[in-house]
Amino acid sequence: MARLIYSERALADLERLTDFLSETDPRAAKETVGLIEEAVAVLKRHPLIGRPAESGLRELVISRGRTGYVVLYSFEAVFDATLILAIRHQRELGFQNQDDS
Repeated sequence: MARLIYSERALADLERLTDFLSETDPRAAKETVGLIEEAVAVLKRHPLIGRPAESGLRELVISRGRTGYVVLYSFEAVFDATLILAIRHQRELGFQNQDDS
């Protein structure tokens, strides 16, 4: 079973997404964190389940109603680890560079 490792950027993304929801619906913010954590946990047993993305990375699509979230990750077979690189809402345009504010 692969280990899950969240990058600092992914943790910041998760915080940003929940902060946004907390302003309008605190319950939805808590549910969203649970939904994302539950979906990402699937990567422990099935690290290649996500769709292929650029540069050898993969994307896990997480549905939530009519929208959802996308998790950008890398499976490092040599280390039996899945590195969660970034998380965004599906309506956001792509993944921002780490240097972007």
